[in-house]
Amino acid sequence: MPITRSESGANLNNWVVNLGDGNYAAPSENPVSIADIKTVNRTKKSTLKANVLNRIIMAHNITYHKIVDPIAMTNTHVAIYKMKIPYVISTSNVDFNGQTVEGGLFVWDGLSTQLDYGLAFQWVINPFDVDYKKIRYWDGSSWQSLGVSLAPDNKYHTIEFYLDIPNSEAYLKIDNITYPQNVFSETPKIGFGITVDARFQAETISIFPPETGTIPSQKVNFKDWSWEWSNDIII
Repeated sequence: MPITRSESGANLNNWVVNLGDGNYAAPSENPVSIADIKTVNRTKKSTLKANVLNRIIMAHNITYHKIVDPIAMTNTHVAIYKMKIPYVISTSNVDFNGQTVEGGLFVWDGLSTQLDYGLAFQWVINPFDVDYKKIRYWDGSSWQSLGVSLAPDNKYHTIEFYLDIPNSEAYLKIDNITYPQNVFSETPKIGFGITVDARFQAETISIFPPETGTIPSQKVNFKDWSWEWSNDIII
């Protein structure tokens, strides 16, 4: 299909940094705020950080690239980036530990259906969690098991998102393995506006805080992203 739009970058420079919804604050803490997250852009990578102040909280960093264009609803999207955990995950690591690494590709139809169409993955990296290493996908209301695990290491992993809204199809490819599960989702949202907004997202959530001891921060690297739109409709 002819390419109608193509964007790419070595890092996430000029992406929007936003506080997500996966937050928690202990009764003794102030609510989680944008001050608890940060995205640092270097020449060849970006580092998403969460709970940067080591508070008794869980903080959700969503860093995303948004394109406002109604043809996003009818185009096929292929988006790719690489991600890496830049530390050794361990139950004894008091400096860095996370809850999840996440990402997604969505198109908000603010003109018509008021639904958010797309796909997302969630990688559980909390070494204390019973679902440690597992990959989940978003079904529009909750996270479901993809039936696969990804062992955390210090290597970059390639995540590819395929989204075809007219045919209600979406697929994840991880390290060149395409998973057959159709992970297309439709999610109602409040306060998203009346335009058609396409969003390519990189995310991480800091670890749920332990009851005692040092509260770790979370960080994850992203790099080498691309996003192509295509359409075989002849105008």
